[in-house]
Amino acid sequence: MFTVTKTTQGAYTAYVLADTDAGTAAVVVPEKGGMVTSITKNGDEYSWLREPNFSLPERPRCAVPVLFPMCGRANEGGNTFGGVKYPMDIHGLVHSMPWEVVETGTDGAASVTVRVISNEETKKSYPFDFCVTIRYALRGSELRFEQKYANTGDMDMPFAFGFHPYFRISDVRKLVWEIRAEKTANPETGADEPFAGVDFPYDDDQTTRYYKGVQSPMKFTDTETGHAVTVSFDGHFTNAVLWSQCQLGFVCMEPWNGFPASLDTPNHEALAPGAALEAEMTIGF
Repeated sequence: MFTVTKTTQGAYTAYVLADTDAGTAAVVVPEKGGMVTSITKNGDEYSWLREPNFSLPERPRCAVPVLFPMCGRANEGGNTFGGVKYPMDIHGLVHSMPWEVVETGTDGAASVTVRVISNEETKKSYPFDFCVTIRYALRGSELRFEQKYANTGDMDMPFAFGFHPYFRISDVRKLVWEIRAEKTANPETGADEPFAGVDFPYDDDQTTRYYKGVQSPMKFTDTETGHAVTVSFDGHFTNAVLWSQCQLGFVCMEPWNGFPASLDTPNHEALAPGAALEAEMTIGF
């Protein structure tokens, strides 16, 4: 049976999606960047929450933040549109905005649909009119992210999008990876090398790897807990990032449509006025 229950998480309203037959659940907090904050199977948590970060009105660095209209950092802290430099924080805007609930449902899955719309404040960093809608649908051990990115303005809209899921793990050194890609990239130097497997992790406090030409799905298995996490995605997601603050018990396996600073290059999406792009991603656990 599928259920959707309204509750609270800290100071925020939360929606619990559950498949009671499968023993799975996911929590979505629209007011906190419209993001997923918990993914469980038989009560076992797969997502990773950071406190006090989650409870504070700052960029979420935990759970599953939504990246739009940019992935990564911009050059010198901002993007240039129409010859004007606009400041933008890492990973865009919507991860720190309150989203609204459009609808919930239990037909074929437990689902909640949320959206966020541009306003005068967003135009200080991104001078475009947009509407981003995500339907989160839980069925069995899969949480589906059905996305729609719409240009609601009167000029062409450049953008990129992605997700930054944090997964709870025992230790980065106990993960077995199944990832296929064309290149390992260094965004700082622009240098690319042929992908030769996941050379991750190291003993550093923080480790990052960027990949281009990533093929769906990406997967890791935690040999200590037995947890297996699969991230599947459609052809709009061509890049990926692995990131971990190794001592904190999480790893991020992130599908990206864009790349750092891509809004200042030709390598980004663009929508004409009134147009929309739909994309899909699924987390299997």
